[in-house]
Amino acid sequence: MHRAYVALLALASIAPGARACQASQSAQDCAVLTNNLGSSYYAAGNYKEAELFFTRAIALWSAQPHPSDDLAKALHNLGAVYSAEEKYPDAARFFLRALDLRESLSGPAALSLLPILNDLGRAYLEMGDYVQAENILQRALAIVQAHPAEDSSDSADAMNNLAVAYRKLGRLADTEQLYRRALAVYRRISDPHREVAALANLAQVLAEQGQYQDAEQLDRQALEIARSRLGESHPDVALALGNLGKLMNTRRKFSAAVRFLRRAEEIDRRNFAPDNTRIGFDLCNQAVAQAGLKHYRAAEALYREAQPILEKSLRPDHPEIGKIIADRASVYRLEERFEESAALYPRAIGILEHAWGPDNPRLVPVLESYEAVLRDLKDYAAAESIEVRSTRIRVVQALRSAN
Repeated sequence: MHRAYVALLALASIAPGARACQASQSAQDCAVLTNNLGSSYYAAGNYKEAELFFTRAIALWSAQPHPSDDLAKALHNLGAVYSAEEKYPDAARFFLRALDLRESLSGPAALSLLPILNDLGRAYLEMGDYVQAENILQRALAIVQAHPAEDSSDSADAMNNLAVAYRKLGRLADTEQLYRRALAVYRRISDPHREVAALANLAQVLAEQGQYQDAEQLDRQALEIARSRLGESHPDVALALGNLGKLMNTRRKFSAAVRFLRRAEEIDRRNFAPDNTRIGFDLCNQAVAQAGLKHYRAAEALYREAQPILEKSLRPDHPEIGKIIADRASVYRLEERFEESAALYPRAIGILEHAWGPDNPRLVPVLESYEAVLRDLKDYAAAESIEVRSTRIRVVQALRSAN
C-alpha cells in the first residue's frame, strides 16, 4: 500500500481525537494526539499542516511543569519538517533545542542523541557549513564507537554523514572508509533506500580518486537495486540515474550523460515540486553535458533555469550557487563572450571564498579560469594579480601538507 495512503488512513483515525482533546483530554494526552497528527501529515507530505500541529504539541509540552523527552521529540519533528521544506537554518534551530533537551535528560553519550545529531549534521551540510557539520557528526560517530554492538540505521547514518563532511573538506581516504562501513551496515539491516544512497556516495568518492570503472559498477548496482526493490519511478531511481549521468560527464561521455540525466529529471519532476533542489541539480548536470557537446546556448539556458531554483531552496550565498555562476562564466568564455564571462567571476569567487575560506585549494581552478578570461580581454595587470593569488593558495596548501 502506498505510504501516503497509509498516512491518510491514519489521519482519519487520529483527527477526531485531536479535535476532542481540547475539551475532554488532559494536556498530556492532547499533546500526544496533536504530535501524532503532525506525524501523519508529515508522512503524507503535507508539511504546512505538520508544522502547525508540531508547533501546537511543542506549546502544550512546554507548558508542563517538567521538561520531557516528548518535548524533545516534537522539537526534532518540527526540525524535520523544516528540513523537508529545505528551510535548513530553521531546521538547525529546532534540532539544537531538541539536542540540548535530550542531552539534559539522557546524558551526553546516549544513543538517543544519534537521530538528532545526524539530522543536525545534515542541515549544516545543506547550508554549506562543513566545519560545523564535521564537529556535530564526529560527536555522533563517537557515540556509535562507544556502543560497538549497535547495528542500526542511526549508527550507519552517523558514519555516512560524517563521510559527506570529510568529502567536502577533501579528506577522501577517510571518506571512503566511512562510506564502506556505512554500506555494510545498511546491507545487514536490509535498508534499500539507504543502501542505494551509500552505493552512490561510495561511487562518487571513487570517481574523485580516478577509479571510474569501479565507480560506474557501483552506480549501476545502485540503479538495479532501486528499480527492483523500490520501483521504476521512485526518487532513488532518479538519484542513481543522475549519478551515472554525472559520472559520464566526468568521463566526457556527454551523449550518454544527457540520456541518463533527462530521465532523472523526468522522474524527479513527477515526485517533487518544480522549485525543489533536486530539479535544480538535474538541470545543472545537464548543462555540463550540453557544454561538453558544445551546445553552449542550451547549457546557458539550463544554468539560467537552475540558478533561481537553487537560490530559493538553498540560499544566494551557498557554494553551489557560486559554482553555477562560475560554470555559466565558463560557458560564456567558450562562446567568446569574454566581457560577460569576466563580469560573473567576481561574484562566484566571493561566494566560494566565503563558504570555503580564502586559502581553500578548490578556489584555484575558478581563479585560473578568471585569469584566462582577463587575458582574453588583454587586462594583463588584473590577470597577473589573480595569478599571484592562485600561486599563494598553492604555496599555503603545500606548506600545510608538509607540516
